[in-house]
Amino acid sequence: MKKLLIQIGALIVFTSCESMMVDQPATNPEAIFENIWQTFEEEYAPFDERNVDWEAEYQRFRPMVSSATSEDELFDIISGMLETLDDGHVTLTAPDKNLFVSNKIRREKIDDGLFDTEMIRSNYLEPGFRVGDEESFIYGKIKGQNIGYIFFDYVSDNLFVMDDFLAENENADGLIIDMRHNDGGDFTYAFSEIGRLVDQTRLVFRSKTKNGKGQNDFTPWFDWSIHPSGNFIDIPIVVLTDRFTISAGERMVMAFMTLPNALTMGDTTNGAHGTMIGRELANGWFYSLVPQKVELFDGKSYEGIGLAPDVFVKNNLPDVLAGKDETLETAIEEINN
Repeated sequence: MKKLLIQIGALIVFTSCESMMVDQPATNPEAIFENIWQTFEEEYAPFDERNVDWEAEYQRFRPMVSSATSEDELFDIISGMLETLDDGHVTLTAPDKNLFVSNKIRREKIDDGLFDTEMIRSNYLEPGFRVGDEESFIYGKIKGQNIGYIFFDYVSDNLFVMDDFLAENENADGLIIDMRHNDGGDFTYAFSEIGRLVDQTRLVFRSKTKNGKGQNDFTPWFDWSIHPSGNFIDIPIVVLTDRFTISAGERMVMAFMTLPNALTMGDTTNGAHGTMIGRELANGWFYSLVPQKVELFDGKSYEGIGLAPDVFVKNNLPDVLAGKDETLETAIEEINN
């Protein structure tokens, strides 16, 4: 959540500066509600994918707001409206309030305890593994195995370590790339840093972004592909995912899904693929939304659905508390078979 708040703060800087040059909108509760509803109406892209009738939500929530509505009440009403989107990229934050996240899994931290990097470091990695600042990455060898393991907490310049990881594991029996609980970031780092695992250019996904206020005002579709770079490494790859794998983390998973030697394993990803942007309300509250549609290489959208793994494996809490990661162990078995 800390990283998410930092991302949102960065996203609204330009908007905040821009707003100083125009007349400030009204700060009364009704105006605030109207403003955020209208902004979503004009800028939010995946209403259809998330099966939300935004006009119907207006009719449901607008009568709850009046000039006498308190800030606490208004925050709850707007949160309730945004909750209908169930979108991990949609948030609302206000002073002295906990960050509200539209997506129920991330908001309620459902099954958050089924993934434990400390347990992986202690029980599954050979001594000498490397850990990035603030655990931005972890990589090493699986104990007693010729299998390379790497975990990424998010997708950014921490992906530069991939070059060292691949150099140390080019003769391994296989690679486990752990994208569980990946918080997203900038997927272009992933596309540039896994070129050694690609033998030919492969279309990964396409996207289009809102460029007007109308329902169908979008840029043309843009194709995003991954390209080979450096000496090709052709060994088995298992990519681990869970319900907290989101955003650029999911786009990185999409890239691995194009590889014939890669297998995805774990639980379905979060299902929030588009770019996230930040906005500021006149009362100083901040929120985020998604102005983009994304389609996988198969021509389908998995927004609000998530990317289902090739092999479904889900940890259980008693095992994790006992020091066992069944998903990781299943990946090890897969490479050894």
